[in-house]
Amino acid sequence: MQRRDFLLRGAGFVGGMAGGLLLPAWARANAIPVFPEYYTYAGFYPKIDPQQYQLRCGGLIGKPRSFTLAELYQQSVQPEVYTFHCVTGWTVANVHWRGIQLADFLTELQPLDSARFVVFHSADGVYVDSLSLDQARAPGVLLATHIAGQSLLRKGGYPLRLLVPQMYGYKSVKWVNRIDLTAERPEGTWERDGYSSNAYIKKGFSWRDLL
Repeated sequence: MQRRDFLLRGAGFVGGMAGGLLLPAWARANAIPVFPEYYTYAGFYPKIDPQQYQLRCGGLIGKPRSFTLAELYQQSVQPEVYTFHCVTGWTVANVHWRGIQLADFLTELQPLDSARFVVFHSADGVYVDSLSLDQARAPGVLLATHIAGQSLLRKGGYPLRLLVPQMYGYKSVKWVNRIDLTAERPEGTWERDGYSSNAYIKKGFSWRDLL
């Protein structure tokens, strides 16, 4: 799929925006925010059985282990409010997330001294991206399980997605089902097409600069 085709592709922009605007104020305040587009690099939204789901963690950690969705939900207590920035130019302000602070989760995994990067794999079997350990431990970086007090939407990354509020949305991997700690940074899905591995939000930036 070409970058231009992907960036111009989304689901329910007109209908979703109109539906959100027609809701009364009290409903909009408690509803899942309307994202203009829900991107999928693989061309589909993975359908994940919550009873069978496991987050597998391995690589340079004390001991490989897996977490069920129930176990992740038990740890998911951190509420955060952030504006979500898409590299294509749109934003959604004041999104209420709930999840697990990634810094705390990494402490539980016990990274080895040789670990330098955290690699996130998507259940779509295609998408992969990474953060340095310092980036992963930054305040607000979450393994998100909920949005606006509800479980994530399937097209929004259910049951688990990465949230990196300091960076553009392509770094916030959806449908995360595997995390590895590594000594070397692997090439991310969009980095293979020339996107930056350090996607910090920049003022005055246009997605056209990447095409």
